[in-house]
Amino acid sequence: MTLQLTLQSNFKFEFAFGKIAQGKEMQLFGEYFPAIAPLIAEYGNQQVGTFAIIASNIKGSAPEMGAFTHWVSEEKYKAFYSDPRFIKVKTLRDDSLDLFSEGHFFNSSDHSFEVSTELDYAVVISKAELIGLTPMFNLQLENDSPKQTYIGQSITLSLWDDHADKLLAASLADTEVFRIRFNAPTS
Repeated sequence: MTLQLTLQSNFKFEFAFGKIAQGKEMQLFGEYFPAIAPLIAEYGNQQVGTFAIIASNIKGSAPEMGAFTHWVSEEKYKAFYSDPRFIKVKTLRDDSLDLFSEGHFFNSSDHSFEVSTELDYAVVISKAELIGLTPMFNLQLENDSPKQTYIGQSITLSLWDDHADKLLAASLADTEVFRIRFNAPTS
């Protein structure tokens, strides 16, 4: 299946990833996400694309899922996380995840492209120039990103190839590599 992904420069582009705790899938997908769905819409969060993470060079707990989303503004992002309705169900989320990394905002651009749910892609976050990769997009971390984990780095999406294999195997400092496959829409 082919998906159309659209980036918009007037939104905050967020990258997030995580890993569900064993046996907690129903808690996350059956309780937490239904509880926050109205809040997500209210605060202007829009899904760009979700994906399974097949491999990565992340130290510690290996991420299994990720998402690209758009936020209307950093203020809306912060308001969502301080909303009492979110705070009430936050423990459902936190208890269901072994790993969760969010709040990584990158400077977006107006760009639309197609991806396939049958192909693998590379998401690479690095300071280095990624020789050999053909980027579908390359975005710099925003100066006002809520999380500053990736200061001075950019996020690149490209089709998975031999160059991406080499990057994953190299385990370079200041370079995170994720081998991903996009999920088909659920509705």
